Amino acid sequence: MTKKVAFLGLGKMGGLMTKHLAEAGYHVTGYDPAPKALAAAKKNGARTAKTPAAAVRGADVICSSLPTPSVVREVYLGSGGALKAARRGAVIFELSTSEVALAVEIAALAKKKGVAFLDSPVSGSIPHLKNKEVSAIVGGDRKALGKHQDILEAFCKSVTYMGPSGRGLIMKLVTNHILGIHHAGIAEGLAFGIKAGLKAEKMVDFLQGSALPQLLFYKGPFMAARDYSEVIADVELSKKDLGLSVEEANDLGAPVPLGVAARQQYVAAKALGLGRADFNAVFEAYLNAAGIKPKRRGGGH
Repeated sequence: MTKKVAFLGLGKMGGLMTKHLAEAGYHVTGYDPAPKALAAAKKNGARTAKTPAAAVRGADVICSSLPTPSVVREVYLGSGGALKAARRGAVIFELSTSEVALAVEIAALAKKKGVAFLDSPVSGSIPHLKNKEVSAIVGGDRKALGKHQDILEAFCKSVTYMGPSGRGLIMKLVTNHILGIHHAGIAEGLAFGIKAGLKAEKMVDFLQGSALPQLLFYKGPFMAARDYSEVIADVELSKKDLGLSVEEANDLGAPVPLGVAARQQYVAAKALGLGRADFNAVFEAYLNAAGIKPKRRGGGH
């Protein structure tokens, strides 16, 4: 039998997800307060409902892509909300970037009803979603995910299970955190270069062919393992290099607050006795600040 899917929130992301699900042959009923979004969903092959509760009645799977945590709360826990109307045995994939505590709260309430609520945010944006290249990150009941993973695969290139409720959202927040800092770092560096007389286009062209785009691949696994024995560049060298770039930027009148903050973390790693360990050992400075016992004076396992 073809699965019945309810989709709550038919905006730019939700509308595309609904389109992919309808094209994959699922019976999709969508809800959105915006008439234009409902009309687009109809055009893309979905049925529509006038309320969240009406959309989810009888659905095997409920998906939602909503703009804010307050809307997530209202849609699921508000008067006449979706959770109350969901049938026993239904599985919910909540695809929004929302609050971890809220996801855990709704999951607990859903479990009492015999409904599995999985926080399932996706990494990627409209261009990726058009090509079914977003990545889902799931927290919650693993068996429920296994039963209906095909729903996510209708618009995702990968589905990664992260653990209990809330873990999918934590991973999404970590992803966005790294992305935001990385993006700001690119902007900071390019502005520094422009201030020094370089052309932005030439800098980007060079950087695309440099080691930077592959950094997560060739350095990430060693950082995750806390193995700093393979020294490509040590903490002391990185501290020195960042000192030079920050000083040059300051002389030019180019603000580089991310560079200043990063250099202080290498200073902290050196203070742990890791000056001659691989520069991945800056990780220990962050762990130490987070109250996690750091490695000291050494580079290996």
